[in-house]
Amino acid sequence: MSARITAIVLAAGKSTRMGEDNKLLLTFNDKTMVSHVIDQLMASNLDDIIVVTGHEHEKVKAGIGQPVKFTHNPDYDIGLSASLKAGMAALHKDCDGVMICLGDMPYISSAHYKRLISEFQADKIVAPTRHGKIGNPIIFSSKFFPDFDTLQGDKGARKLLQNYQDDVISVDLETDAILNDIDTPDSYNQIMEQF
Repeated sequence: MSARITAIVLAAGKSTRMGEDNKLLLTFNDKTMVSHVIDQLMASNLDDIIVVTGHEHEKVKAGIGQPVKFTHNPDYDIGLSASLKAGMAALHKDCDGVMICLGDMPYISSAHYKRLISEFQADKIVAPTRHGKIGNPIIFSSKFFPDFDTLQGDKGARKLLQNYQDDVISVDLETDAILNDIDTPDSYNQIMEQF
């Protein structure tokens, strides 16, 4: 039986560097950016997709037409740790692994997600790399789920990679997509020129 892997899509932030616009709701391939990311995830070998909302949660939900599970993080001001905990609390009890995804990384394709999922092993962490740098998304097996409770502030799950270096499976996806998120108007304009 194949492993049950759930994607947690972090979509709660204020995107302050984008200015007045919520970057997740900007247009990408004729839909919202976060909806495009979810399209790629839905074409992958996942059992479930959980979207963690926070800032402008009603608008973010309205910008996603796919049948995903939503969970709201009222403490999104605290930062990434609160969103991660909200997503983990919404997991199905039989989940074998979780893939932590960012809603502002539209370059990552379903093929990239599938490749990472294919490397999944119980008791391991699967991390995409490019030129020796670790990017996103990262898959954590259920062995590491209790460690998410230890995260604080605006720190993501990368701290766990440092704590469990011997358990990390590095996968070179041969793409800079795993390193590039959309944070500013300039970065958004650059991707719109490419698509």
